[in-house]
Amino acid sequence: MSVHFGVLGVVEVRRVGEPVEVGHARQRQVLAALVMDAGRVVPADVLVDRVWGEREPRRGREALYGYVSRLRGALSSSGADIVREQGGYRLMVGAGAVDVHRFRELSARAQTAPASYGDERRAALWEEALGLWRGEAFTGADTPWFNAQRSLLDQERLAAQSELVEARLRLGQHAAVLARLSAWAEQDPLDERVCGQLMLALYRSGRQAEALEWYEQVRRRLSEEMGLDPGARLRRLHQRVLVADPSLEPAGTASGATGERSAPEPVTRRRTPSTAGVPADEDAPAGAPPVRGAVPGSGGRASGARRRGSNYLPRDLPDFIGREDELARLTAAAAEGGVVCTVDGMAGVGKTAFAVHAGHVLAERFPDGVLFVDLQGHSPGKTPLTANEALEVLLGQLEIEAPGDAQAHWRARTAGLRLLLVLDNAVDETQVIPLLPAGASLVIVTSRARLSALAGARPMSLTVLPENRATEFFARLVGYDRAVAEPDAVAHVVRLCAGLPLALRLSGAQLAHRTAWPIAHLSGQLSRERERLPKLFADREVALAFRMSHEQLAPADRTVFYALGRHPGVDADAEVIAAMADMPTARADDCLQRLVDAHLAEEAVVGRYRQHDLLRQYARGLSEDPRMIERMLDHYLAAVAAATARLDDGSADAGAAHAWLTAEKGNLLAATRCAAAEGHSDYAWRLAISFWRFLGRDLAGDPIELLEQGVSAAREAADGGEAMLNTLLALAHWSAGRVSLAHDLLMASARMEGNTEFHAHSLALLGLMRLRGGDHAGAEEYAERASAELEKFPGLSPLGLDAKIITFWTRGVNRVLRAENDAALPYLRAAHAGCEELGQASPNDHVVTALARCLIALGDHEEALGHLRQVRELRQRIHDKEGEAEALTLMGTALRASGHAGDALELQSVAAALLDDDTRLQAYARVELGRTLIALGRTAEAIGQYEFALTVADKGHHLHEQAQAHGELAQALAPTEPRAARQHERMAADICVRLALHRPMSLPHLRPAGW
Repeated sequence: MSVHFGVLGVVEVRRVGEPVEVGHARQRQVLAALVMDAGRVVPADVLVDRVWGEREPRRGREALYGYVSRLRGALSSSGADIVREQGGYRLMVGAGAVDVHRFRELSARAQTAPASYGDERRAALWEEALGLWRGEAFTGADTPWFNAQRSLLDQERLAAQSELVEARLRLGQHAAVLARLSAWAEQDPLDERVCGQLMLALYRSGRQAEALEWYEQVRRRLSEEMGLDPGARLRRLHQRVLVADPSLEPAGTASGATGERSAPEPVTRRRTPSTAGVPADEDAPAGAPPVRGAVPGSGGRASGARRRGSNYLPRDLPDFIGREDELARLTAAAAEGGVVCTVDGMAGVGKTAFAVHAGHVLAERFPDGVLFVDLQGHSPGKTPLTANEALEVLLGQLEIEAPGDAQAHWRARTAGLRLLLVLDNAVDETQVIPLLPAGASLVIVTSRARLSALAGARPMSLTVLPENRATEFFARLVGYDRAVAEPDAVAHVVRLCAGLPLALRLSGAQLAHRTAWPIAHLSGQLSRERERLPKLFADREVALAFRMSHEQLAPADRTVFYALGRHPGVDADAEVIAAMADMPTARADDCLQRLVDAHLAEEAVVGRYRQHDLLRQYARGLSEDPRMIERMLDHYLAAVAAATARLDDGSADAGAAHAWLTAEKGNLLAATRCAAAEGHSDYAWRLAISFWRFLGRDLAGDPIELLEQGVSAAREAADGGEAMLNTLLALAHWSAGRVSLAHDLLMASARMEGNTEFHAHSLALLGLMRLRGGDHAGAEEYAERASAELEKFPGLSPLGLDAKIITFWTRGVNRVLRAENDAALPYLRAAHAGCEELGQASPNDHVVTALARCLIALGDHEEALGHLRQVRELRQRIHDKEGEAEALTLMGTALRASGHAGDALELQSVAAALLDDDTRLQAYARVELGRTLIALGRTAEAIGQYEFALTVADKGHHLHEQAQAHGELAQALAPTEPRAARQHERMAADICVRLALHRPMSLPHLRPAGW
């Protein structure tokens, strides 16, 4: 194809070498997002996220469609096209027409070329691949997805550059790469591979002293900044440069690649034993035959009599902390002899540091020596050692030649020895078994995987440091004086690092070398990176360690790993993870168990799984499938509906349903927040309403505390969903009687959002609260504002429809209270129709009750009674005692108005008995009971009911009911006590003026949990 697409620099398109104009920066980003998946469908939602990230415009899909349409026009003459398929878009070009895919294809060819291919041809491939780069990938694009892709491509570019240098060094072209290596080493002085390449190039250029000095600089900086020694590969090269090892010269040359000089004379310096046997192909310099497993400086051969008591452990960390219980177990095992202890744990948890520290503590107990070998089970860029390679290291440390069967020699020679052997970084049991010594030795094996098949081994799993130990560890790293001066910032960093020792060490190293930085500065950096693995750790040990574990997973296990990472709750059961991963529950559970064994998940409680915070961030960054979250929300909606239905029906498994809802409260709240944060307002409100029906049954403390924790988490993460949780928290406080606090929370929600359904819903609920407080004008204002905002949306989600129902209800009830029933009826009919549309998630009983009250005033008693019978049944079922009493009271009012005062008296007496004596509805029920008694000619009893109602209303400051009681007493007392009657009449009139009512009316029952 004559058209070529470029993203390795400014995003561009060229046709027959000439540039094609593809629009402004944002349009180019849309193209780049498609180019990265050339030939594959990219869902529209994924494209929007790639191009805009958190800054998605309100009509992101419409904007995307416009950009794609214009790109089609721009590309029409080039032979390329963008087609719409399966809810997404596909750029119809081959991978060979895209520079990034061509770069990766050439890199793969160079990497996998057989030995017969030759370094010249391999180097040519690397040169061609690197020649495709024109600058920074996706120049100018700045969204989370582009930044992550750019970081990944930068790593691939660096790897390619390094491989090219390796090939050039093997070809003896050290002079050609020396300047480039010097520049790279200055840019990143802690990159040990670059350091090794530079040392070799310097050495071959006759600059041995400079090579040794460069090593010393790197060693010093690693020690000061990271508290680490150089890796074994670099230490090994240092030793060989030190003694002018002839094998450092390029293969096939006697005195250097160009014959320009002889090998330098060795620098006189006392040699020290290696601190680790880290055999790898990369241990050998480029151009020398690979030596895997040889003891540094020995060439893998015996050099004399064995030295008793040699210690080959790496340096112990001076700031090691904690692990006292595990160390005690190892100490006990050391006393027994012939014991194998396995130490497993997630990447970065400190397995090697613990094993090395324990080895140093116990070394004196093992007179025949302390041996160490890195088995490279999870080492980037390295293959795990074979048994013979590992045995060559171990026998070399014992200075034993092993011609023939190395395993036989190993077991024979160790039978009479008491050794401490550390087998670090094992991949599995099969790698370890041939290395076990025959004598009364202690063997410590570390691995990220649980080595459960290692017969007779004593396992111990390392977890993250507890908060107090993590805090002390971090304080040691940054200095106690700085830590004491900023305790809050220290606590925040420790929490963000989640107790992972490697993350804490890297964070502490940043501060230790930057004394001008306040700890709070680092804390802020980490906080701003919470949605992906922090940039502070990018390309370093944490991300690298996680990547190695991830790459060893089977495809199904990877999918479950992503699902667990994207689940928003603290933990999850197998059912929801199965739904997210779109697989059967049994299969998902098997995958979860394998993740637990690999320390990529934890099963703290049987059947419930979770991940370490940093590991979860890593997993979230690897999956962009929007369906995963949608499947989770579908699962929870169905599960909550089924569980609440069993509770309402009182079925035999109601207890199990209640237990499940109780266990999942935190997850359901997190899922609600997640739905709101990711723009699934439909899911968010449906789930919130379904969940709220359960929470509203028991508002004593726990739900409010749970919601407060959710709001705090949403505020800290700043990823959305705070307004939704604020609303639920407001309803919870309102239900618990904390009206002022609830009002403040709703005001906060109203201030938080712009012109959205969430904002309109907050305004609608504020209208409800104003009505409940007697501010009828304020209630009308908020209802009108909410309604005006909702009119701007072409279609409404369940959240918007719920808000619309509330605005109709508020305006209708306001008119009923003003005795404007003809004007109220259309609003209440509209609210009722909205309930029918919304379905079971609607506030149906409130709306129907208000409609019935209006119908009674208009004389339509039969329809009103039909509605009220349904309301009473519903409220009985959900145990809303006050609501049931209101329905009974109104049914009595309808019966009385239709000439059935006796039946009315019976229902209203039941209603009064249901209610506590200090509630507003008790005052209302007593007023209606008095009116029924008046209709039956029992005036004296009626006056007693009115006086009781007035006492309750006065005590509770219920103005509407006070006005009603005063009004009824004025009428009842007028014939016999006119003076008292006039006083009651004045009191009723004064209250009506304050409330802006034409005549005394009682407020309807409001159950916040029903909205």
